[in-house]
Amino acid sequence: MRLVPVVLVLALAAPAAARVVHVRSGDSIQAAVDEARPGDIVMIAPGTYREAGRPCPTDPSATCAVVVTTDDLTIAGQSPGRGAVVLENAGGQDQGLAFARQGADGATCLNDAAQRLQGAHVRGLTVNGFDGDGIFLFCIDGWTVEDSSANDNAEYGIFPSHCGPGRVSHSVATGSNDTGVYIGESHDVRVDHNRASGNVSGFEIENCLNVRLDHNEATGNTGGILSFTLPFLDVPQNARNRIDHNLVHNNNKPNTCPEPTDDVCAVLVGTGVLVLAADDNVVEHNIVTGNNTYGIAVADFCVAQGIDPATCASLGIDPSSDDARVSFNRVQGNGTNPDSRLISQVFAVDLAWDGTGTGNCWSHNTFDTSFPPALPNCF
Repeated sequence: MRLVPVVLVLALAAPAAARVVHVRSGDSIQAAVDEARPGDIVMIAPGTYREAGRPCPTDPSATCAVVVTTDDLTIAGQSPGRGAVVLENAGGQDQGLAFARQGADGATCLNDAAQRLQGAHVRGLTVNGFDGDGIFLFCIDGWTVEDSSANDNAEYGIFPSHCGPGRVSHSVATGSNDTGVYIGESHDVRVDHNRASGNVSGFEIENCLNVRLDHNEATGNTGGILSFTLPFLDVPQNARNRIDHNLVHNNNKPNTCPEPTDDVCAVLVGTGVLVLAADDNVVEHNIVTGNNTYGIAVADFCVAQGIDPATCASLGIDPSSDDARVSFNRVQGNGTNPDSRLISQVFAVDLAWDGTGTGNCWSHNTFDTSFPPALPNCF
């Protein structure tokens, strides 16, 4: 038997080295993405880019400026920091930078590895003015968005959905008519050291598990931070999330939701932090001030929405918030000019609870007003 040299065996076994695919000013980002292989970095020179666009991977009737369907690509601005590399809507484009398998479907991708991307990374990009979402990540495990910004996108700024472990850090989201930084139907995500302003919702954790949202600033939005469960989604609960060390102040912008029937239209002007139909959520070490309707509220979905018990029973979710722990927060100067849609003016306070759910508790908070006046202590 002829022996194969060890060097040749090792060469055959070794993966191809990652490359840097350069995009120079005036080049196409999409062309570089199409050339790249798993593990490569698409490095973009400073400039403003307007791409021809192509059908979006999850909705061919929509147009995306840049589509990434390859595992483990990094899309990076060559210069450090935000604003040097700008991706702009060339006209009629729904999403700016979209990562997803072609044809991925939310109802099945949660349990179908073939529909999921493994790895997706964005660094140092500014994505502006799209008709839907700025940075969209769908059905992905092992992803990051860092040192990036999304501005004046009509619905969402940074939008991971149906994703596994990932992180949004040191980024900015402004001017969305839905949410600046949204984490939906995902798990094991960290959102840290970001700023959201001028959106309807600054930050949202929707139907997620094990999300930590920490060291962020939410200001000038309609609502600062929301953690909640909505009915009829692929993931039916919101649990074990932690909201800590955030600055949530002066979120009193009029609600500019895109369609009157959108759920985000229900966000009250002057919302600080809302825990709604969420279980085992921890809200601690936050500073929450100057939000005109309430500071930190823990509530039942159906009570907050005024939904009758028979209809509530058909929603397929547990509407109450259970085992919420609200502690070590400074919550002052809230509830001074509440939204007229607030179900009762008694909830226009620093700390609000509608009395529903089990195991909810409050401890070591600095506040001036609460409803009820005596909240259950954490032991």
